[in-house]
Amino acid sequence: MKIGLMQEQTLKMKMTQELQQAITLLQYSSVDLLSYIQELTMENPLIEVRETYSSPYRKSSSKSDKQSFIENSFEEKPSLREHLRNQLIDFSMTTNDRACLDLLINALDANGYLKDNLVDLARIVNVSEELLESKLYMLQSLEPAGVGARSLQECILLQLRRLPIRNELAETIILDHFRSFAEKSWKDLAKKLNVSIIEIQEIQHEIKKLEPRPGLKFESDESTYVTPDMIVRKTNNELQVIYNDELIPQLLFNQTLEPAILNTMDSETKDFYSKKLTQGRWLQRAIEQRKETMLNVMKVIIQKQHEYFLYGKSLLKPLTLKDIAEALDIHESTVSRTVKDKFIQTPHGLVSMKSFFSNKLDEESGEVSSASVKMKLMEMVNSEDKKKPLSDQKIANELKSRYGINISRRTVTKYREQLNISSSAIRKQY
Repeated sequence: MKIGLMQEQTLKMKMTQELQQAITLLQYSSVDLLSYIQELTMENPLIEVRETYSSPYRKSSSKSDKQSFIENSFEEKPSLREHLRNQLIDFSMTTNDRACLDLLINALDANGYLKDNLVDLARIVNVSEELLESKLYMLQSLEPAGVGARSLQECILLQLRRLPIRNELAETIILDHFRSFAEKSWKDLAKKLNVSIIEIQEIQHEIKKLEPRPGLKFESDESTYVTPDMIVRKTNNELQVIYNDELIPQLLFNQTLEPAILNTMDSETKDFYSKKLTQGRWLQRAIEQRKETMLNVMKVIIQKQHEYFLYGKSLLKPLTLKDIAEALDIHESTVSRTVKDKFIQTPHGLVSMKSFFSNKLDEESGEVSSASVKMKLMEMVNSEDKKKPLSDQKIANELKSRYGINISRRTVTKYREQLNISSSAIRKQY
């Protein structure tokens, strides 16, 4: 056995702090990027920020704003909590009663439902469960009808009881036979209540006019609007991508000092100035690099999904992060960071940048994406005979005969559930 020394040459890339920060910057949403820039301005006196009207932290109400960005911002509306509190202003209540109502209002979720247990909530304000429940009934008497419900069943019942002409049969069905009604066990239900299936069908039509999530029509407390990072425009069948420069604030960077001032600095102050100067220059380069990378990725997406942008969502093709990475000769993780938390205004609406990526179903199906199949599935369900709705197996058969898409019944079931489409038994109308 011989013992000897071997020399091996290896090449390793050391990731600098600036490179790490640039990678982090790339995956930031516009809101996160703005927050990060504002933090840097607090510690770097050389950087100043001039915010634009499109800043994610500002509510724009100017009528002269650019139309392309106005159409993506929702009109400012009161939140559900504000709306409820406004209705209570003129009520004469004790401090304890108001504290109970305030607790209940704060406990509502975005849908307007109360998911917390009353026993646990009562302990917070140190009152009895009975008192808190009486205040819940008061909350449930406010607008919108159905607010404060603890379940879908209670939400529907609260709204039925508010109708100008009350339907006793509908209230009885929802109160005592909700599960049978929801699962469409209507033959047994009709027999039990001594009514016709047609009467139950009519009740279903009335209930469909109600609002299952009454809180959603109000502005969220957490966010005001979504503004696109980029816009894809179609002009004479030509597609153009525009970066929303006004979403990111303009940086005013003081890169020079008078020689007289520099000469008066001690070495420690000069070192501080040099570091902040380097940090400011890096930030400018990193923001420009982020913009360039986003535009490059989006341009390739447009090339790959050309038919989608021109003609609609049903023509979305299979596309992976690897496809974009290979086209741009960059790492797949770079593409992943680029599309994270970014939004694009397309001719077909505002969408997440991630939504352009969809895997191919299988080799037998050809160039068809799962998103495209879901779109076709939804169209088939929307146009079906409601008296004889399509079963999952029939949908699979139709997809194969109409479009040459070969997928199993179980895959259809999975896609249907992801689209929140009920089974054929529940979709059936009499």
